[in-house]
Amino acid sequence: MNKRFFLIPIIILGLLSCKEEKVDVVALDQLIEDVEYFEGKRIETEGLAVHFCGAEEKKLKLKSANGSIVKVVPDNILVQFNAKLKHKKLKLTGRVECEKIERAFVDEIAREKTLLCHIDHTPCLDKDWVKRKQETGVADSLSAAEVKSLRDKMQKSGKDYVRVVSILAEKIEIIEE
Repeated sequence: MNKRFFLIPIIILGLLSCKEEKVDVVALDQLIEDVEYFEGKRIETEGLAVHFCGAEEKKLKLKSANGSIVKVVPDNILVQFNAKLKHKKLKLTGRVECEKIERAFVDEIAREKTLLCHIDHTPCLDKDWVKRKQETGVADSLSAAEVKSLRDKMQKSGKDYVRVVSILAEKIEIIEE
C-alpha cells in the first residue's frame, strides 16, 4: 500500500512535466515593440530572411514588412543555417532574447574602427570580407557609418543603448519562395 502512495506523486510530476509550453503567435513589429513582455517566451512569427552570415552560418536577419529587424540563431549549437533561406519568407518558432549594445561599446568601435556584423552589430567574424574592405580602403567609412547608425538609434530612442532582439530558433520553415 505504501508503494502506491509513493508512485502517485511521481506519476503526477511526470504528467505535469510533459505539458507543452505555450507558444505566442506574434508579428515581428509587435515583438520588437513589446520585447520586454516576450523575452524568455516561446513565440511563432514570420518574416523575410534578408541577410545570412556566411562566416558562421549561425545567424540570419529576419525583416518584417514594415522594416523591423530580428536576429535569428539556431537553438542547437550543432545546427547551421543554409544560404537557401536567404530571400525566403520564413515561419519560425523559438525563444526570444534581447541584448543591449551600450554606448561605451559603440565608442570603442568608433575608436578602433571595427567592422561590425550586419545582423547583430558585433565584430564581424568574416575575416576575408574584413580584409577585402581594408584592402580597398572602405573599412573605415563602413565602420563610421555603422557607428553613426547606432548613435542615431540611441538619440532617437533617448537611451544609452540599442536593443538587438533575437530568436533562438527551434523550428524554421520556408513558407514562400
